[in-house]
This record gives sequence, C-alpha cells and structure tokens, in this order.
Amino acid sequence: MLGYVFSPRVLAHDPPPATARIAGRDLVLGTANVAQAALTAQAHELIERSALELTHIDSAPAPDEALLRVHTADYLARLRAACDGGPWDGEYAPVTPATWDAACLTVGGVLAAVDAVLDGRVRRALVHARPAGHHAEPDRAIASTYLNNVACGVEHALARGAERVAILDWDVHVANGAERIFWDRDEVLAISLHQQDWYPAHAGALRATGGANAQGATVNIPLPAASTDGGYLLAFDELVAPIVRAHRPDLIFVAAGQDASVYDPTGRMMVSAGGFRALASGIAGLADELTQGRLIAATEGGYSPIYNPFCLLAVLEGLAGASGGIADPYEDDATIRAARGPADERVKAAVRAVRAAQPRWFER
Repeated sequence: MLGYVFSPRVLAHDPPPATARIAGRDLVLGTANVAQAALTAQAHELIERSALELTHIDSAPAPDEALLRVHTADYLARLRAACDGGPWDGEYAPVTPATWDAACLTVGGVLAAVDAVLDGRVRRALVHARPAGHHAEPDRAIASTYLNNVACGVEHALARGAERVAILDWDVHVANGAERIFWDRDEVLAISLHQQDWYPAHAGALRATGGANAQGATVNIPLPAASTDGGYLLAFDELVAPIVRAHRPDLIFVAAGQDASVYDPTGRMMVSAGGFRALASGIAGLADELTQGRLIAATEGGYSPIYNPFCLLAVLEGLAGASGGIADPYEDDATIRAARGPADERVKAAVRAVRAAQPRWFER
C-alpha cells in the first residue's frame, strides 16, 4: 500500500500576493501568491476523487528536536517571532500567523511517513506538503519555503538507524537546501535535477559536487530549458539510476516538485503528467531493487492551477504502480504531444557534462 499524508490545517498558510517596490511604493503583483493554498487544495481533491487505494497516515507537529537537526536555534526563533508579527527577512518567503504551525505540521508529516515506512506499515509514502521545503537552508527561508521538510526527514531516518540515504529532487528549481545541508555528508546522496541557470543562482552548479569528505555525494544535473519527457527520462536512466545504485542507499527520498510541467508559470520545461508518472515509476523501481521498496516522497513546487493536480496524481500512480482512473484532460493537446518528444542534442550534451563532472560515479 502507498501511504498518503495530508492535513487540511496546512491550508491556513496562505501568503499574500508578491509585491515590488516601485517609486517608493509597493505594487501588488497578481491577485494571489504563486504558492497559494488553493493549489494544494485542488490537487488533494483530485487525489481523493481518484480510485487509488491509499493508506492515510496521521501526523503531528514536528518537535523542536527534529527541527534542530537541520536548522539553527536562532533561525527557528526568528521564524516563530515573525509569524507572531515580528520583523522578517525571508527571501521571497512571506509569513502569516499560520506559517509556523503549517510548516511544523508538514515536517511532522514527513517524520510520520518515515516512521510508517521504517516500521513496515507501508512500503512507501507521499507527503502532500504545505509549505514546500527544498529551498530552506539551516538559517534562512527562501522562495516560499521555511523548514526543509525532506532534510528533516532524512535526519530523522538516520537517527532511527538508516545508514545511507539518497535524495532525488526533480523540482524545476535548484535543490539548494540539500546541497548546503548535506554538502560534506557522504552518507547522504543529494541529486538535484533542475533547469539550467535557474533559481536560486547561488547553488546548483555542475562543479558543485560536495565537500572534501563527500566528493560526488552532491550531484547537480542542470538540464536546458524546454527539456521534454524524453530528456528527463534520459537523465534518469543514464545519471540518476546508476548513481543511486552505486550509492547503495537503504532508504530513498524524493523531493517531488511538479513545476517542470509544460504549463507551469515558474519554469520553462516541458514535462507532461505522463513524464512525471514515468519518473515516479522509475524511482519506485529503484527502491524495489535497492531498499526493499522503502521510499518517502514530499511535494515541492507545482503552480499550474489547470495542470498541477494531474501531474501530482500521476506521481502517485507511478509510486503505487496503479491507475487512479482519471484521464489527463490535456492528453491530446498539441503542447502535451510536444512534451512527449525525445531528448534533443542539448540534453545529451548536458548528460555528458554531468558524467564528466562526477568521476566518483563514472570513469572518464
């Protein structure tokens, strides 16, 4: 069975629209924040209407102990105070009175999923996270993320006895949080599959391969804009799969952002719902091969109100190895047909560049 974690209480975190300071005054950009709560609610409703058999896992707010394995005490105090009305310096990460509770509950959901998988109650689980977490660093919030959900889950799993862990992050943006948190930790393989030269600019470079004690444990896979399903699957088959096999994890985490979708406003990639289903099926197959099926996924970005729900449902279908019985309504759209295209020469060159940058995993 596939575990599923979601609490409607996280929907209370609903930041205001972004603003820009122009001529000394704030200009409101759009009618809602790009990470508005309605997106999470829509995707959850579609999942609930599907025919997938899911085991619902209850969660509770994460204890301070779990947060402090990743984040500094000073940062946690600042975040909590900001949610109570204090000053705040998050980068594109506005807070509301509900942000702290939602973020702690989401991390708690990941901890609960880890426990359910390690205790054998489910083989794998997906946490429908709100807010997302993969940009959050030990001491700062970035881009609508406040606590690093997956990193807290990894540390919890290690504390429970896991010895080697792999993270695959396929969000369109750079997985800067894991890069910084696990930079010198050889037991944690952190793979970021993202759009080349995308946000944030301070991480995600091909040459960023880990600290002195963990060379190769950080793997950045920057793909060119307009990469299709075929491009992502080529990167998975030729880079992700052999590296994960060589790392020999006993547990796999997925930071599952669907903002690489062809309709997403925050990226310039061309992945279809079917592409996400194939990625999820591929990583589930690796889990079956390497970790007795043990895998925990947590959602990250995904901002298309018309398409993200279907992409997330496809991820669940790939993890479950079953159909939810709901067809992709855009299946015959010309844009989706283009997204199903093969990898082009730019992607093949990007794959070769990663192989050259990672001598630990690939002989030159």
